[in-house]
Amino acid sequence: MNRRPLEHLFYATFRGKQEFSDFSAGDLSAAYTKKEFDGRAIYIPDKNLKLYLAFLSRVLFDRLPVETDVVFSYRKGVNVVDAVEKHSESKYFFQADIKDFFGSIGRELISRNILAAVENCPIADIEDWLGRVMEMVTVDGVLPPGYPTSPAISNACLYAFDKKLLSWCDENTLIYTRYADDIIVSGKGEEQMHVLVPKITELLNAEFGGRVKLNPSKTKFIRPGEKVRILGVAILPNGKVSVDGRLKKHSETAMHLLLKDRQAFASFLKEADLDKSLKKFSGQLNYINTVDPSFLDKLRKKYGAAAVDKVIHISVAP
Repeated sequence: MNRRPLEHLFYATFRGKQEFSDFSAGDLSAAYTKKEFDGRAIYIPDKNLKLYLAFLSRVLFDRLPVETDVVFSYRKGVNVVDAVEKHSESKYFFQADIKDFFGSIGRELISRNILAAVENCPIADIEDWLGRVMEMVTVDGVLPPGYPTSPAISNACLYAFDKKLLSWCDENTLIYTRYADDIIVSGKGEEQMHVLVPKITELLNAEFGGRVKLNPSKTKFIRPGEKVRILGVAILPNGKVSVDGRLKKHSETAMHLLLKDRQAFASFLKEADLDKSLKKFSGQLNYINTVDPSFLDKLRKKYGAAAVDKVIHISVAP
């Protein structure tokens, strides 16, 4: 690999359209806005910071290792359906959620993972710029939801954990996949299911020193005879993967209300205004489209293609 100083890579990328002095020393305190969406804080970088983060993604974060046999989030060409389909022949299922996922990933952990994979980095002087890079990709010292760099960084920071849990699952004839902060493990027998919580906790503690933890309230087991619903995806008795029926019914009701009574639509989506409701519903329909496009075709036939497609593209006028 032909490694070059960060400044050289910057000018080769922007060709004089951006100043390296702004990238390397500009004030970041007002370089983003914070918004609440669906009960979560989302951070939106301004135009310049967004350009710089895209640059860092290309030359650094997109090159960090990811356990591709496990991770199906924030990667091109794979999605939540792929994460669930790997479990379609299992009988017993375990799902757990990592508590405060992005908020658990701080500067020290990010720096450590960058240095561990320095051979993949084309930046010759990356050690000299780590401090500045951390300032750019974190807010209050942790990963901010909404930054384009946060997904790739989060996957990279869980790389060693993913490899260790995958190895343990392989040894115990279990299947492991992860979608963002959701850990899914399944198998054809029940015995090993009972040791998953202590085993995963052990691996997390060993890797992150207690900073990254499971969320007990979002840990669940599914046994034969129970409906299998994982990440809004249902595994049917024949092994076919489809959208959870409850989500389909919810979407159909929401579409009906949107066309008949927008105030009732916003209330049904549990949002204060129409704009937030539309964005939430758009995300829901786009999600369904990745799992079961045929259901959206049914919505189009019932409510009109133009109405459904406007929601998908978040262009319905208030």
